[in-house]
Amino acid sequence: MNDNNWYKLDNVAFLFATLRNRKRPNVFRFSCELTDVVDKDWLKIALKETVQTYPNFHVNLKSGLFWYYYQSSSKDVYVVKEDKPICHKLVYDENDLLYEVSYHGNRINLEMSHILSDGRGALKFFKLLVNNYIKYRYNEEFRLDVSSSELDHIEDSYDKYYQPTDTPKNSYKNIYRYKVPKLGDKTRFYEVHCDLNKIIEIAHRYNTTLTTYLLAVFIYSTLKEYKVSDYNKLIKIELPVDLRSFYESESLKNFFGIVYIDFRPSKGNLNFEDIIKVVSEQMASRINSGNLESRTNMYVKFQKLITARIVPLFIKKLVVSNITRILSGKRTTCFSNVGTVIFDENVEKYIKCISLLSSTDDFQFTLISNKNDLCIGISSIYKYNNIVRNFVKLLRDEGVEIYINTEVV
Repeated sequence: MNDNNWYKLDNVAFLFATLRNRKRPNVFRFSCELTDVVDKDWLKIALKETVQTYPNFHVNLKSGLFWYYYQSSSKDVYVVKEDKPICHKLVYDENDLLYEVSYHGNRINLEMSHILSDGRGALKFFKLLVNNYIKYRYNEEFRLDVSSSELDHIEDSYDKYYQPTDTPKNSYKNIYRYKVPKLGDKTRFYEVHCDLNKIIEIAHRYNTTLTTYLLAVFIYSTLKEYKVSDYNKLIKIELPVDLRSFYESESLKNFFGIVYIDFRPSKGNLNFEDIIKVVSEQMASRINSGNLESRTNMYVKFQKLITARIVPLFIKKLVVSNITRILSGKRTTCFSNVGTVIFDENVEKYIKCISLLSSTDDFQFTLISNKNDLCIGISSIYKYNNIVRNFVKLLRDEGVEIYINTEVV
């Protein structure tokens, strides 16, 4: 890698960079379970070729007097046998990479900091890594999309499409939070694997989509834990939305918007059909180009006010930390749906399943599918997880066969 290459952080990456020293870092993990045990040497060769295609991932985070920036790392690529906790802290100093590739048994893992990319951007890197591994390990060929360039990959699409806009109103009052003992500095992870077609069939039975159905399942599962005094509290679900489907962008940096799905129950109202109706209406009205544009522009405006001013970096970090502390706990959970991952048929035959997990400050649900396997990744900082238990039980009561990977719990 060329030490002289440097890249600008996108607007959202600055926020994640500022908060990277928290006990729970903003890190997510893609995993691919293969039909055979992973070979370390072939994996390293595959990673080296992947980095040559996407050099903007092989960088260090540097800090100047006023800004953070990425600089190409002089480190050679490396892979490690998995020996650290899931979604562990990656960045301790300016010489650390913002990603790590590990292996364990049949699994290839990619851990990545949100400073570097979002789930959709990182997925491109991960897919190419798996493709390259299968190519070298089994002498297979695959088709590679070469329609985008490195300049497209490093584009700050937030900045490109930003327009000044009025700040949309949002309610952060009286949010329901799960009140049980926490695990301290630890996080518990669950991989819940389901029959994708079966869940889609059930969702269609309720005349809704898979995402809406699972959001309703979560709300119903949470209401089961409500006390009488909780019925005036709002269940607030944060929903990241990939903005590349609304704009022309091939950026591999962060480029997502946030919408919120709200549900405030009336006392004793546990009607599942009513929940689906409320969620469906909000999904239709809130996930559209107009609403996402106003919310995203508001978010970028906030970032620009902090990053653009010529004030020392330590003051900017202090401002962001204080605002984040004020807004912490202003949601019940986060649901992130990356969608279906499709590989070339020459690669697909070596893959058993794909999974995605994320660090969290509370609950985090991640959805990803491959072939007919839907993996619901659940991260929790809580000692007791009745909501997760209720969630799984409701799916099983609907006839969904579920396998929970206890190796990652």
